[in-house]
Amino acid sequence: MKMKLCPSAKINLSLRILNRRTDGYHEIETLMTFITLEDSLHLELIRENEVILECDEPPFDQTNLVAIAANAYLKAANLKSGVRIVLEKRIPSGAGLGGGSSDAASVLLGLEALHDGRVGHSGLASIAAKIGSDVPFFLGHGAGWCRGRGEIYEPVNFRGFDHTVLLIKPLFSIATGWAYTHWPHARKLPGLPYDPQPSPWGDLCNDLEVPVFEKFPLLGLIKHCLLKRSEIDFALMSGSGSTIFAIMRKDAIPEAENLRAAVRSAFGKHIWTYLCETRFVRI
Repeated sequence: MKMKLCPSAKINLSLRILNRRTDGYHEIETLMTFITLEDSLHLELIRENEVILECDEPPFDQTNLVAIAANAYLKAANLKSGVRIVLEKRIPSGAGLGGGSSDAASVLLGLEALHDGRVGHSGLASIAAKIGSDVPFFLGHGAGWCRGRGEIYEPVNFRGFDHTVLLIKPLFSIATGWAYTHWPHARKLPGLPYDPQPSPWGDLCNDLEVPVFEKFPLLGLIKHCLLKRSEIDFALMSGSGSTIFAIMRKDAIPEAENLRAAVRSAFGKHIWTYLCETRFVRI
């Protein structure tokens, strides 16, 4: 049996850090939504009790989150068979877009479908929470608040608020653990924008911008320049970076490609950009 899946990326419309927990994680409150940037994932059930992974980007071994998810599912379902996984990456790593977590969640959902619901939703949620804080969100079917260390998911209804989004990522990536570790002692840099932005979804803000912009002021400069452009309603860093996203005004969407070209002209032709849409309800 085979299945093809298209794991979606996400952006954080809001990310607040409430405190540091006794288990070493941080208590957070974040509002996330899917976007129309996707990886490609193929699953094929095999007789052998193993997970075979083919991927076009590292890690290529069993430390990849999709392999971890597959092994965890096979164990939880008490299966003697295995799975071959072919993963084609389009969501950049270390970008704050949740690509690895989305891939892992899609593996869980795909294997559950191929095995006729053997584990159940609560079982999948339990597996997902152990793999990573963002993984439970990607088991959901729409935008949602995530609390705790990120594993507590509460869906929200944002139907009718679809928008064009420009993603901008420099060549460097940022480790999530580094951003959280440096958050308590980070300082805001003068002249960079940190203030909450009122929006239809509440105030757009990201506490991790403080440590990330302190070390990588280029990201703060990109956000600052985007907010000054008339085509842009909102701009924010997603997750722990290094992606800055800009939500375009409805009447400015015809100018999207011109905006993309302007960003590349201002910050270098090697900067990664991608035009996509918000997807508040996953298809």
